[in-house]
Amino acid sequence: LLKLVTGLISGSLGLLSEALHSGIDLVAALLTFFAVGVSSRPADRHHAYGHGKAENLAALAEAAFLALLSLVVAYAAIRRFGDPPELELAWWVFAVIGVVIVVDATRMLLSFRAARRYGSAALQSNAIHFGSDLAGSTAVLVGLLFAREGHPEGDAVAALFVAVLVILAAVRVMRGNVDVLMDSVPDEAEAAARAAISEVPGVELRRLRMRQAGNRQFADVVIGVPGAAAVGQGHAAADA
Repeated sequence: LLKLVTGLISGSLGLLSEALHSGIDLVAALLTFFAVGVSSRPADRHHAYGHGKAENLAALAEAAFLALLSLVVAYAAIRRFGDPPELELAWWVFAVIGVVIVVDATRMLLSFRAARRYGSAALQSNAIHFGSDLAGSTAVLVGLLFAREGHPEGDAVAALFVAVLVILAAVRVMRGNVDVLMDSVPDEAEAAARAAISEVPGVELRRLRMRQAGNRQFADVVIGVPGAAAVGQGHAAADA
């Protein structure tokens, strides 16, 4: 609301683009809140691997919102290049941007810490999103400083920068979460599983299939044991 009101009064497209961006933040935060709650549910008969992929679905939806918003902002910014309007840039406009930058930096750091602590894809997506907010707000500040010095197109450049920045962040989030939803296994996770299996004596690895759900990796393993081994030895090797 602060960005929206300030953008309407000053005529700054950069601030208006940031206001739209923040409006999507509310939707994104609600999606994350819902997804984290769903993903924490235990496995059941219909979800043998748990509900962890709810976070990846929410992150994917958030990225789609961001990409759509960015295209709208980019279109508006390009249209302004030909005839940039005069902006009303009082001192309080810059004070508002200062407050916004502090808020963006704080929530980015908090989200990154929480994502690292809990291994949450949804919180990681939020942290990247808030990081793009911080960069966008900083770009808007620079653009308005140029506009105040007699270069009104600086505001449109800042808005376009915000749009490109958010699209890049959205693509990054989409790529990572599509990999998880398509059961693409990280090389380091597979290497760790193979190394652990190789340490069990008398075991031949026949098949290894892995998938990720939330912050957990699941491994489906088929092993071979010597034909002369007793049944109990085979079970012990499987347990190991």
